[in-house]
Amino acid sequence: MQKALLHKAVLVVVVLAVLAIPLQMIRGLVAERGARQHAIEADLAASSWGRQAIAGPLLTVPYVEEIDATMQDGRVVPGTRIERTLTLFPLRETHDGTAAVDVKSRGIFEVRTFEWRARIAGEFASLSVDALTRTRPDSRITWGTPTLSVILADPRGLSGTPHLALDAQDVALERGTTLSAAPSGLHARVPRWSPDAGGALGYSLELAVHGTGALAIVPLAADARVAMRSGWAHAGFGGQFLPDPASVERRKDGFAARWMVSALASNAQEQATGFLAARGPCREIGCIDHLDVRFVEPIDIYALSDRATKYGLLFIACTFAAFALFEVVRALPIHPAQYLLVGLSQATFFLLLLALSEHVAFALAYAVAALSSIGLLAHYLSAALAGLRRGLGFATLLGTLYAALYGLLVSEDNALLLGALLVFALVAAALVLTRRFDWYARGRPPTAARE
Repeated sequence: MQKALLHKAVLVVVVLAVLAIPLQMIRGLVAERGARQHAIEADLAASSWGRQAIAGPLLTVPYVEEIDATMQDGRVVPGTRIERTLTLFPLRETHDGTAAVDVKSRGIFEVRTFEWRARIAGEFASLSVDALTRTRPDSRITWGTPTLSVILADPRGLSGTPHLALDAQDVALERGTTLSAAPSGLHARVPRWSPDAGGALGYSLELAVHGTGALAIVPLAADARVAMRSGWAHAGFGGQFLPDPASVERRKDGFAARWMVSALASNAQEQATGFLAARGPCREIGCIDHLDVRFVEPIDIYALSDRATKYGLLFIACTFAAFALFEVVRALPIHPAQYLLVGLSQATFFLLLLALSEHVAFALAYAVAALSSIGLLAHYLSAALAGLRRGLGFATLLGTLYAALYGLLVSEDNALLLGALLVFALVAAALVLTRRFDWYARGRPPTAARE
């Protein structure tokens, strides 16, 4: 093969390697802006309220076990008095809530916040004294005053005054939970009720809670049912429990979903018991089995920009391959400096895309950046390739590449398939266009080639 052709190929590869530097710098800028977004979200959460989680209500009942003095081996064994605490979880519970999503902004960065208004209703079942942990079966049990507690990850998010009713009687709520392992939240004293009284304790709690980003609900009841509605259409469901698929409704103006969690399918009660007693690995409410709803951005511009720059080198390589085919088929030499300028122009597209997407919708930012890049290259290539039709032809090719790249970005699940089809189409086009080309003719002198 002619040495000049080999040298040209080496120079083009070097140019492509050099262009990897600005592309990497742009990827670093995308990561920096994304980190800035998360830092502002954390800062706003620190100054107002953060990700919200709720567990409860649950009952803690203090009791005293008294053992009378006895005679053993002719000696008097003095009586003892042991103080213990019993934790009761609801027998059944329902959450019925609505979440309204709002935006808090700082400069060009925005953070999604929500206000969850809910009614939580359920009941605690009574139990037999024989079910208690006791030193001796004949010991006496004296009940203390039970405390109903609601654990909140960030009590600063409470809006207004929550309302609690126990057996249809209003009860005042106080700050804190009285639980040493989880002090943040609310509590109320429960007078005139003991676990062995023979009757269930019904409750109804109405509250409004602000939070940022996501809401987690810990289903502590033996039979927990959660219903949620929101005017925010872009919700993500996570945690250990997903909503009933048949109940999920997604509309342009919001969503609705229902969860049904049984204690037979959940370790939440055991984990909460260990958490409250400071036993086991669980040290925060978030590690207990829960369901959560994330009020996510419909389009994460930094994730999309990062994905776009990952295809940047392939994108430029496809353009260079088209240049090389043009040189071979049309016998019109293109200088390596022109390769470099065209590659820099395409690298600038990704920087322009990032900058515009912070101010306008991502689709509009992509369209403006792509049209600007295509228009600039069409004007330049019309002169570099000695013809307006050639410049417009390359612009059409670039437009196809930009459209394919956008398809890769917005179709995350099918990105691999679309990318493979794109590469196959480019290789197939190269094979078809050069199938009759005599590559050895490039290595012979012009007279020999004519002969």
